[in-house]
Amino acid sequence: MHDGIAIYNTLRALPIPIRTYNVGSINSIGNVIYQAGDKRICAENASFMFHGVGCDIQNARLELKQLNEQVKSIQNDQSLIAGIITRHTGMTEEEVNGLFLEMEYMSAQEALERGVADEVGDIRLPKGIPIHQLIFQ
Repeated sequence: MHDGIAIYNTLRALPIPIRTYNVGSINSIGNVIYQAGDKRICAENASFMFHGVGCDIQNARLELKQLNEQVKSIQNDQSLIAGIITRHTGMTEEEVNGLFLEMEYMSAQEALERGVADEVGDIRLPKGIPIHQLIFQ
């Protein structure tokens, strides 16, 4: 999550115009990185998936103090993500938080209507353009 926000901040800081493309599916923190584009374009059959922030706790015994710290951390991270998405889209914070409650998918057309994407259509990259792909696993 934090790496995705760092990538977003880095892209926004660059002194050049940035275009982001969705040619298939953008999921999770990838939605924040996609929002870094000055122009955000997606293919007609592309999709977006949103979900809330979580934490993995395996074989751990937590007391109230640690549980409260985890809750505060999740709330903070989710607030950061929601703030970025609302800043670049037509959605309110309440709408974005609604996407986080359940794993929600959004079609390209819905993304256009809700301001997640600026343009939907055939993607034709100019010959010779540098292409960078981010894959998180």
